[in-house]
Amino acid sequence: MSWSYDESLERIGKHLDNMGEIEIEKLVREADLETLLTETCCREIHGAHVYVDVSNFARIATESVTDTNEYKRFIQGIHIYQREVSRIVETIFGGLRVHFQGSKLHALFYRPIDDTQALATKALLLLLVLKDFVNSVFNPSYPLLGDFSIAGGVDVGNSIGTRNGRRNDRELLFLGACANYAAKIISSAGRLRVSKAVYDALPEDLQDLCKQTEDDEVYQVEAVSQSRLDEILENNNLDWDREKSQERVDDDKRAHPLKDIEYSSAHELIDLDALSIWKNKRVLAASIFGDITGFTAYIDGAGTNDEKRTALRVLHAIRKEMATVVAVDFNGLRVQFQGDRVQGLYHMPKDEEGKIATEAVEAAIGLQSSMEKTIKEKLSDAEELHLAVGVDIDTTLVSKLGTRAHRDRICLGTAVDNAAKTEEKSSGGQIGISKRIYEALPERLSKHFSYNGSIGCYVAEGLTADKVERAAKAAAAAGAAAFITSNKSGVTVTDREREGARTIIPGRSYAKG
Repeated sequence: MSWSYDESLERIGKHLDNMGEIEIEKLVREADLETLLTETCCREIHGAHVYVDVSNFARIATESVTDTNEYKRFIQGIHIYQREVSRIVETIFGGLRVHFQGSKLHALFYRPIDDTQALATKALLLLLVLKDFVNSVFNPSYPLLGDFSIAGGVDVGNSIGTRNGRRNDRELLFLGACANYAAKIISSAGRLRVSKAVYDALPEDLQDLCKQTEDDEVYQVEAVSQSRLDEILENNNLDWDREKSQERVDDDKRAHPLKDIEYSSAHELIDLDALSIWKNKRVLAASIFGDITGFTAYIDGAGTNDEKRTALRVLHAIRKEMATVVAVDFNGLRVQFQGDRVQGLYHMPKDEEGKIATEAVEAAIGLQSSMEKTIKEKLSDAEELHLAVGVDIDTTLVSKLGTRAHRDRICLGTAVDNAAKTEEKSSGGQIGISKRIYEALPERLSKHFSYNGSIGCYVAEGLTADKVERAAKAAAAAGAAAFITSNKSGVTVTDREREGARTIIPGRSYAKG
């Protein structure tokens, strides 16, 4: 499978033609955002965005398995963690659990409407309650897994809410600086941090819990005793009960016994929607993340409704094209959208590291090709936008866990985290790959990458399908085997063997000429 300029251009054009008029209004009353928001029905929402991460999950997901029951217990623990955290967010705090990005929770507080102090207060107190839950309920319930600790970040401000995706996997999306910054200020495990905007909105007694960091725009939340936390929660009419939480966790453990939890490798492409707490996959897989660099500034810089509609039209076109490149052009799994970032996974052929790595990197090249070639041809407004991509490979847990009707596709493993971090360090137009990916690639691809010490990985700059094809033609001219295929877009010459391709080895005279 491969990327085609003509096919990409055609499908982007069809999506734009069928998109319809985008409506943007301010959210002025409580609503079911899952029902209200669509690709064309969007709302400006004032809210506090919260991200909370458990960094230990990735390491355990990838580690070698010596005791299958312990790994089942780990899967059970993630499931129960997500269920109870979702209950705390939605039932106790009245917030919205947007989704889990692997081990990372994204939650939103937007009620009461436009009450910045109330929203900032709820967000800060959620951080403290989740830290208390992990320390006093979750960790004692899973003592053999080790002590987990959380890291969190909060920011408050305006964002645009929308919802799009493919068929049954449509996802909420919030665009704006506050929705991104909350995730970016998360630091090491155990630290809870809030933005200056959150700090400024808090009442004085809660400001006293925050200490300014070396960054003037970030405050760290200090630890509080359980008795002090209970007092603060009571003053804010929030009913957090550790004993009731422990009862719910115990009930969940009984309802999801280890004997009924299964995990296995995969002999065919994983059906993500067939996964559950009972059916999980543990596979050698390459994770890929592609992020639109500059989009947050682009959307925040849109002053008029027309400019905002244009920005959303651009985003929707890019997101759909990225999903199609990952899942259709290169037969991978489009796991999740995280704002303006796509997450993909490649795990076939089973345990064949070289082929898996090659497919993932070719998908990354396909993403760059769509971004730089076809999207910009169809949308001149996207000219200043670029894509940063990160790729890594290792053992990965793939599942769909959480509460009923809100089960998120998740991938957990060190390669997932590393690919995400590599993408975050990369600049627009770059593809960053780990050493393990680099060493697994055929020379025709690896030669385009060089080690970048500042990022700590191998990087290709501006690598698109046409550049790879030109390099293949040059290799053919030098006497190497060439593989020729033809379709409606013309003749393609590459050094990669494909089904149905004619093989030609140029003569020496041609090679020298």
